[in-house]
Amino acid sequence: MGRTVPSFRMLLEGIIGELSDFRRALRGEDRLAFDSLMNKARKHASSCTVVPTLDPMHAIFLSILVEQQKEICSLREAQSADGITSISGTSKEHLSVGAPF
Repeated sequence: MGRTVPSFRMLLEGIIGELSDFRRALRGEDRLAFDSLMNKARKHASSCTVVPTLDPMHAIFLSILVEQQKEICSLREAQSADGITSISGTSKEHLSVGAPF
């Protein structure tokens, strides 16, 4: 027997397909940004699979946010390595392992 529930990867690709008209309407640089966001969501498809009760769009948004937060942290680390003072009070300590919330 086959799967009765589509995998998250299949759902994700279906959602991306549904957004194809929106993607086509974007300008060139915005289209590249959109593609980058969808690739960020694809990176976390396996994590989203283990939470089937989560709405697929919420899972996509969370995946994108995780990747963007990693990029922000990386930029902050590079900034402090260059001796540039950060404007925001957020630091790596806020992302340390501990209580989930």
